[in-house]
Amino acid sequence: MPYDSDIIVIGCGNVLFKDDGYGPIVINILQKVFNDQNDYYDPAVTGFVEDEFDKEILKQIEEKVEGITLPDSIQFVDGGTAAPTNFFPLYEDYDWKKLIVVDVVEFNDKPGTVETFDPSVMQHGKYDNPHGMTVEDPLREISQKCEVVIVGCKPAEIPTPDIDMGLTEPVEKAIPKTIDLILKEIGVK
Repeated sequence: MPYDSDIIVIGCGNVLFKDDGYGPIVINILQKVFNDQNDYYDPAVTGFVEDEFDKEILKQIEEKVEGITLPDSIQFVDGGTAAPTNFFPLYEDYDWKKLIVVDVVEFNDKPGTVETFDPSVMQHGKYDNPHGMTVEDPLREISQKCEVVIVGCKPAEIPTPDIDMGLTEPVEKAIPKTIDLILKEIGVK
C-alpha cells in the first residue's frame, strides 16, 4: 500500500504562491538529503531547490542531517494544495502512528517563525488553507486515531491569485529550524 508507514510527513501548499510553497519545498529537501525513493519528486519544486534555493542553507541542512538514520517506516509526501481533500481522508485506510503536517500557519509572530501546533487546540480559522479549505477539522478527526503535529511557519507573503514562485527570505531561512523540529518529532534528534 502506498502510504502504509508509521510516520507520514506531509508538506502542504502551492509553490506558485511564494511562501505557500514552504511545505512542498521542505518535503523536497528532506527527500533529497535522505535519498528518499518513496515518493515522486515534483519537477517544479526540485528545479527551484536545485537552481534557486540558497546554497548555504542547503549546506547547513546537509550537515545537520549527516549521520542521522531514519526509521524504515517513515514517508515524506508532497501533499500540494489538495491534502485536506485527497490525502487526509486516507487515514481511515492506514494505521499511521503519527502525521506531521508541514505548512504555513497564520499566528501572532514575525514572518519566518516556526512552531509546532496541536490541531486540537488551534483556534478555528487560524489554519485555513489559503485556497479556502478548512484544515483544522480533518486534522482533528485524524488526531482521534493517531498523533498529529503541525510544524508551521508564519508566512511573509502569499500573493494569491498572482503567481510568484520562491520563498521570502525569512521563510527560506526558517527551513533548517523546521527540519530540526521534524527530526525531533520523528524521534531521531
